[in-house]
Amino acid sequence: MRFGIAKDLITPDITTYMSGYASYFDRPFLGIHDDLYVRTLSVDDGHKRLLFISLDLLFHDAALTRTVQEWTERHFGFPPDRLFLTYSHTHGGPAVRGYDDVSQHSGEYEAFLLTRIQSCIARAMANEFEGSLEYGSAAGDWNINRRLPVGGEVTNNPNPQGVKDDRLHVLRVLDTTGKTRVILFNYACHPVTVRDTPYISGDFPGRACQLLEAEYFGAVGMFFQGAGGNSRPKVTAYGGSFITCTYEEVDEMALSLTRSIKRLCRTPGALSPVKLTLDASQFTVRLELEPFPKSYLEELAANGYPGLRKIAVRVLDKYDDMPDDIELRAGLAKLSDSLYIAYMGGEPCCEVKQKLEALFPGVTLLFFGYADSTAYIPDDKIIAEGGYEAEGSAVEYGHKGSLKNGVDARMAQAFKNAYDRLSKR
Repeated sequence: MRFGIAKDLITPDITTYMSGYASYFDRPFLGIHDDLYVRTLSVDDGHKRLLFISLDLLFHDAALTRTVQEWTERHFGFPPDRLFLTYSHTHGGPAVRGYDDVSQHSGEYEAFLLTRIQSCIARAMANEFEGSLEYGSAAGDWNINRRLPVGGEVTNNPNPQGVKDDRLHVLRVLDTTGKTRVILFNYACHPVTVRDTPYISGDFPGRACQLLEAEYFGAVGMFFQGAGGNSRPKVTAYGGSFITCTYEEVDEMALSLTRSIKRLCRTPGALSPVKLTLDASQFTVRLELEPFPKSYLEELAANGYPGLRKIAVRVLDKYDDMPDDIELRAGLAKLSDSLYIAYMGGEPCCEVKQKLEALFPGVTLLFFGYADSTAYIPDDKIIAEGGYEAEGSAVEYGHKGSLKNGVDARMAQAFKNAYDRLSKR
């Protein structure tokens, strides 16, 4: 088995607007608290290769992934199906194309970002080594459900009884000397610890990567966001609402998370060898929309916050020509006969992952969400309940309506088809 690893700085070197909160609109960042990175891992079982890319950004539209896939295929013969690119979803990053209003993102930063991603891929290909892969997991109580039913409506407040994914997944790559070269961890939680503090930061995922790299000199820490659409850091839940925390509290959360990872790595038998049999399939899932009345969009265009007003105006201008569905990018990566990674755009909610896991008994399923800025991805139950993830955020993503019931069946069919293809090869 061969692996390649690299990371590159993607912190803006120019002043840009920020992404993730309405309060950031037309506000440039005031400074850089900690740097942002792109990290790349290539995995080769001797027959097929997979490439995983993580970026310390909120997210981007799917066009960036397609551009990176096409470039990698031209330069390294890498099939697009085998390149998986996702975002940590930090709310401490710069505005980017495809999610933020066109007046917010910087063309200069977009060009810089693409160049750094390409450089990181090229150096990962040049930095290949023989090694082995191990997998383990642990429970981690760092997140909390943010959908609280109150008076027949769903509010955005801490819900200690709400469903959440508390599983911390860890993949460790060792070279032939037994040295740790990569620590990849996967957890589901919005990186919004300091909320709309106007400083560039990777939040808790970025800090955890720093701590792991300090612990394992020469290694690269990599974070992949899970189905964290309806969860927030538990440390931000206080007095029945969510508060703005400090960078010291970011550090405490990251230290706790890192200690769990280190405990897994140091406990005999906690990580098991993975016999690689690589394969992958990427596909799209069409999800139907329930269009909003034009009067609703007209109200947002007149009275919404500044960024939302602009989006609502654009949706109204194109309303009659817009499709009544959206196209969700998704995929499945096979690491071994019993270890798979589900891959999905948008902001998937915890229930989406749980329902996919139930399709594949006997298989451990990691879940990499936030592959692009499609929309929040709820399950049918959340759609019926309503709330921000179901309908309140739809216009922010530039859609003419919210998702219709039927998501569960469409997801199940698409992922089951992909699993059937990969399991039979």
